[in-house]
Amino acid sequence: MKKYLVPGLLCLVLLLTMSCQSSSTTTTSVPLVYTNNVSTRFQILGEVRLESKERVGYTELLRIARTQYPDCDYIIDIMIDQRVVTTTETTSYFPLNLIVFFWKDTQSIETNVTWIMRGTAIRYVR
Repeated sequence: MKKYLVPGLLCLVLLLTMSCQSSSTTTTSVPLVYTNNVSTRFQILGEVRLESKERVGYTELLRIARTQYPDCDYIIDIMIDQRVVTTTETTSYFPLNLIVFFWKDTQSIETNVTWIMRGTAIRYVR
């Protein structure tokens, strides 16, 4: 009985673990090649700007560009900036510091990072 119980429990645990997994598929359309050939003609559509608290990449910038300019084929001259704001707050217990000299001040530091991406949206002239 014991020799069937352990493998049976192991199979039950594996079955429960595998049944709780899920997957999701997302498909995006990203141009694979940009040519800087002199004979390739393109029209400049305008500047695209994206600010985010999380790191984002080219795909997200292209998605924003295609919402602003539906004919957008590619983004060139991409610049990525980072704005960091650090706030330091110190709380002092001054009356208690006179009485108890080892009482320490408390200090909290908060850092906010904003990623700023900008580029030029273009459309190839066909």
